[in-house]
Amino acid sequence: MVTASKSSPPSVIILMNMTTKRSLAILFLTLALVAGSVALAHAPPPSQPPVIGTPIINPTSPAFGDAVTVSVNVTSARSTIKNVTITYTTDNWKATNTTIVATYNATTTTATGRIPAFAAGAHVEYYIIAFDNTGNSNLNDNSGGYFAYTVSPPTSLTSVSTLTYILVAAGIAAGIAAVAFMILKAPQRRSKQSKSSSTPDQNWTRGSP
Repeated sequence: MVTASKSSPPSVIILMNMTTKRSLAILFLTLALVAGSVALAHAPPPSQPPVIGTPIINPTSPAFGDAVTVSVNVTSARSTIKNVTITYTTDNWKATNTTIVATYNATTTTATGRIPAFAAGAHVEYYIIAFDNTGNSNLNDNSGGYFAYTVSPPTSLTSVSTLTYILVAAGIAAGIAAVAFMILKAPQRRSKQSKSSSTPDQNWTRGSP
């Protein structure tokens, strides 16, 4: 009489081991895919260009003879900034425009460029381009309207000249007044002197026998 063994056959054990390993492999693969998806969701795209902020100028109201310093914040999410350029014109982009390379401070992420001084009334327009070390670039031209300022007359010199004219006129008026006062006082002094000189003569005449 042959009795059946209660122990599992080797093929069943092997099949269970393979199923367990396959389940673990699928589980690890699923976890890896989830982690990768999360990382990709938070990572910036590889072609993201540099970000250029809104520039500020110093002085804020340029006058005749003032060179203008343009400062702007520039950052890159996936790389470092290679260079920043500022292009400006004074003839509304008709014939003349000039590009200068700004100085970039990686610590403060600030690019600084200097536009030379122009005559009073000049209208200066400019835009900014930034390049990173992965070959990406970006343009900030104020949505096509360009950043701009107009050079005003030298108000400080005008006020100084006006004050100078006022002081000179006041000095001349004071001098004329002093001369006139001296002229008016001269006859009075002479009359007093003549009266004082005649008084002793009269007294001597009265006292004589």
